[in-house]
Amino acid sequence: MKNSLFTLALLLISAVAFAQTNLADEWPAMQQARNADVKAFFQARTTPDMTFIAGHDGSLQNKEWLMGLFKNQKSQHAELTNVKIQQVGDLAVVTGLSTIEAILMDGRKPGPYKDAFTYTLRWLDGRWMFTNFHHTKIEYK
Repeated sequence: MKNSLFTLALLLISAVAFAQTNLADEWPAMQQARNADVKAFFQARTTPDMTFIAGHDGSLQNKEWLMGLFKNQKSQHAELTNVKIQQVGDLAVVTGLSTIEAILMDGRKPGPYKDAFTYTLRWLDGRWMFTNFHHTKIEYK
């Protein structure tokens, strides 16, 4: 009887651990939320220890740096194309091309910024969280 209860407990723990959703199903809504309020989205959807390899110079950055990008922006819109999502359990890798356009507080529109990207996400606390970003510059105007 003890063995059966122990086995049942392990199965239930495993089921809960892998109860994440399919990232491909969530991706469109996540991108819509990102474009609606980029700062709030990334504040809520990045882990505290996230890393970003920046496309403009290849530097390794952190969440504070990422959030600093949005301080001088009224808005930012990203169009992600050629998106491929690979998911195994609670880990996902997303690749594709991004075209990012921003409007600065003074009304200027720098860019557009065109990059190839790789994002790593983990299912944590009931949602997909960005843990790593890598952008490679394709074209900056």
